[in-house]
Amino acid sequence: MGIQIDDAGWGCLIGPVFLGIYREETREYSFKEIPVQVFQGGSMARKEYLQAAYGVTGQLLEKLKVGKEEHITVCTGEVLQGVRQHLADYRFKWTAGKITGPLQVLVETTLLQKLNGLGLKVDYKTLTEQQGLLFWHCVRWLKGGNLKGKALPGRERLCKTGWKTFRVWADLPYEEAKAASKRLKAEQRKERLLQLKYGY
Repeated sequence: MGIQIDDAGWGCLIGPVFLGIYREETREYSFKEIPVQVFQGGSMARKEYLQAAYGVTGQLLEKLKVGKEEHITVCTGEVLQGVRQHLADYRFKWTAGKITGPLQVLVETTLLQKLNGLGLKVDYKTLTEQQGLLFWHCVRWLKGGNLKGKALPGRERLCKTGWKTFRVWADLPYEEAKAASKRLKAEQRKERLLQLKYGY
């Protein structure tokens, strides 16, 4: 028993990432947004989302009045590096681990409500178990329903445009984007291997 912290939205093209906190004994739950702006352009490249997660962590701990004697389990995701850094800096007792159960459902439901509020209209199963279908819905939404068209500027502002493949999906027809994205990812993998091999 203790405190748990998890996130939802890191792998979703649309919207912010949510951090959720949960006290198992009392079933208290609270959440905060890491705004979508830190996942856009240079902000994402500079990993500003880690600093945003760091700041949000303090707010969540305060909200649930978490004491230094309580044990905290933090999920292992990328954006949660900022959470773990905050806990280490402020000397909370914590470990990294997989989060399942109530908190996972609560924070994913929070994300689902946000997406549906934007007009995406997906269900919980699609969000959590059908990543390919969720992504298709996201691209379709981004393009206003026309998969052969381009992203709508008003909707682009609500997306994680810092993704390396974002412009491919935003600008090309869906089928062309699939092929181009695959090529781009293969090039990136090759580049990483060369960096590891030659250390540049």
